[in-house]
Amino acid sequence: MTTRKTLLIDRLATFVLALVLLAGGATAVWWWSGRSVDGRTLPTTSDTSTVADLVAKDWFGWTAAAVGVVIALVALRWIAAHLTPNTVSRLRLGSSDTTGRLEASASKVVGAAADAYADTLGVRSAKGSVVRDRGQLVARIDATIEPDSDLALLARRADEVSSQLLTVLERDDLRCSLRLKVAARGRTLPRAR
Repeated sequence: MTTRKTLLIDRLATFVLALVLLAGGATAVWWWSGRSVDGRTLPTTSDTSTVADLVAKDWFGWTAAAVGVVIALVALRWIAAHLTPNTVSRLRLGSSDTTGRLEASASKVVGAAADAYADTLGVRSAKGSVVRDRGQLVARIDATIEPDSDLALLARRADEVSSQLLTVLERDDLRCSLRLKVAARGRTLPRAR
């Protein structure tokens, strides 16, 4: 599930990485050019004796291993934050109260709404799911439509289906999203004569 916190961490990590790469690139260009800034220039050869002395210390191996484990754990947490499914399996109905909780299968309810939308002239197929997207509960219907479908009719029907869905579930926090995909090849649609 991509939450706001995950997106914030992603953007912050990308910004820090961009700054590091920018500083490294600027330093490399400065070193290559041989120019001085405030009378200072980088040496033409690298002296690695300080690094060799640091690596030879007894504590360095344990510290490097600990840092490696921390980085591995952060990486696993980051991967897990991006791989968790964002689908919702059960929806709590709006008429739930202290006397009891009413729940419905999210896939069945939104699937029925998708089936109702699929009955619209010009819709080839439709399927539905409920997802949690950036902290919002979204009923998403994905529909494949014919190339010559009447978009005004499809929009009216989408409004009808989404209002019926919201009425049935009695949820103010549920948002509806309809994604249309145009079929590559059209079929002949029935015409009234």
